[in-house]
Formats: sequence, C-alpha cells, structure tokens
Amino acid sequence: MIVWCGSTEAYQEPSGVHASVAAFEQGLKDNDANIAPSQIYAYAALQCDVPFANGAPNLTTDLDCIVELSKQRNVPIAGKDFKTGQTLMKTILAPGLKSRMLGLRGWYSTNILGNRDGEVLDAPENFKTKEMSKLGVLGGILQPEVYPDLYGNIDHVVRINYYPPRGDNKEGWDAIDIFGWLGYEMQIKVDFLCRDSILAAPIVLDLALFMDLAHRAGESGVQEWLSFYFKAPQAAGARDAEQDIFIQQTKLKNTLREWMGEKPVTHSEAG
Repeated sequence: MIVWCGSTEAYQEPSGVHASVAAFEQGLKDNDANIAPSQIYAYAALQCDVPFANGAPNLTTDLDCIVELSKQRNVPIAGKDFKTGQTLMKTILAPGLKSRMLGLRGWYSTNILGNRDGEVLDAPENFKTKEMSKLGVLGGILQPEVYPDLYGNIDHVVRINYYPPRGDNKEGWDAIDIFGWLGYEMQIKVDFLCRDSILAAPIVLDLALFMDLAHRAGESGVQEWLSFYFKAPQAAGARDAEQDIFIQQTKLKNTLREWMGEKPVTHSEAG
C-alpha cells in the first residue's frame, strides 16, 4: 500500500504519453519529459499489485493510463490531494450555507505556511496545481447550474503565501460574503490556525487501512467511496465527483456496511 505524500509537482496537462498503458510504457523507454516522478511511482506500485492513493494535487491517479492499469491489475487507486485545513472548512461550511439557501457573492481565501510544502507552492507553476484543486470545491457543493440566483456568480479567490517562521503551523484566512432574505448582505470570517501534518497523518493511516481492505475485497480502479479524504476527489465514471463532506461520509460508511452485509443508512424509519 502506497500513499503518495510528496510535494506538489508543477502543473502539467495530460499528453499522448498518458493516453494508454502501452503509450506510457513506451514513454518510459523514451525518457519522455511529460512523465512526472509521481506517475512512475504509481505505475511501479500497480505493476507490483500495490494499491496507490494520491495525497498531492497532481493528476497522477486521474490519468487514463493509470486508471487503465489499475483495472488491468485489479488494484484500487484513489485521489487526489488530502482535504485538511482551509478546504476542510469550506466543505463543512458550504453545505450549511446551501442547506439554508443562503446566497454567496464571494469567498476569498489566503494561506500562510512555512514548511516545505509552502516553499514548493511559492513557485507559480506549482501553485497552479494546488489552486485548481482548491477552487473546484465550491462548484461541486453549491451546484450553481441548479441555483444560479444564489451561486451563479461567485468571486472565488485562493492565495498561498510562504512565510518561513510559521513552519508546520498553517494558517488559513477566509472572508466570505453571503446574502439572505431580500438580498441583505452579511459576512463570515474564519481564521483557522492548524498544524498541517497533524491533520494529514490520520488521513494517511485511514487510507492505508481502507485501501488494503478494498484490495482484499477485490476492488479495482477508482475508489470513489474514499472521496471523504480528498479535496479534489475522483469519480468512478462519467458523473461529477461528490464534494459535500457529509454526503461523502455517508457513502464511505454505506460502502463499509455493504461489505459487512449490513443495510445502508437511508435515514428512513421504514423497515
């Protein structure tokens, strides 16, 4: 079982070398510059029948070749990007706003961190990968296509600032502009002072256990039921990935219940 916890790699669009397992293997022989280190680790793990979970925002577990190989080898994969600090807060708060049909005009997020992750993300080409995973959260939860008057025009801004004295003590500031009945405007301010590794460590342990369980249960391909742990989760198929943390948790629990031979939780008193 491998859980990838490496630093963020520079953003890289998938290319022809990622289109299939055969193309990827030829790219390895040709030393193709479009193949990133995390992709090599994922390929090697799957060839050894070892499950692979991606805790960074790189596209490794999204690539067609990796998904194809995971199904060929009957090995589970999951990703991507651990949901820990500021994004964890977003996936807790956004469903609450939506449940009461409170509108959202803007969500400004800035992060201060001083560890190795902060140093790597200080480079614009690396930050772009992280920015994409962070920005994608709200749309999946708020469904602007369904509620355009409430969520169809949101200014969502994300910034990361490297500040060495902070070390592993990450700080996330959020300024949230909402509106309610008759369009009256209100604000929410969040200042989350947290420890990056302390939040991430339990996720790594859970993923190691659950990915091993999935492997022993004969699962292969994308493990959508583990979306609970990721800020940019993968969907197993053409549908959009679920971003609401409470729905994600229910899906995780119901998957485990199914494997144990128990009925899923439906919150219905019938039966």
